[in-house]
Amino acid sequence: MIVLSWGSAAIAGSCLPPAPPWMPTDPDDVRAYADLLKRDVEIYFGDVERYFRCLDHERREVFEQAREVGKNYASTLDTIDQ
Repeated sequence: MIVLSWGSAAIAGSCLPPAPPWMPTDPDDVRAYADLLKRDVEIYFGDVERYFRCLDHERREVFEQAREVGKNYASTLDTIDQ
C-alpha cells in the first residue's frame, strides 16, 4: 500500500514576516536620523507587501494540496469500502 503524505514541512512555506524598523523615542534622534528612518519605513512597507503576496501564494498552494489530498483520500475510502 502506498501512503501519500506531504507532511507539515512541505507546506510550511518560506514566508517570513519583516522585522519592524527601529523607531527612536528621543526627539533629537528623530530629527538627526529622519532620512534614515524614512528610508527604513519605506523599505519595511515594501517588505510587508512582499510578505502578504507570499502568504497569498502559499495559501493557494496549500489549498490545492488539500484538494488533492481530499481526492486521494476519497479514492482510498472507495477502495476500502469495496
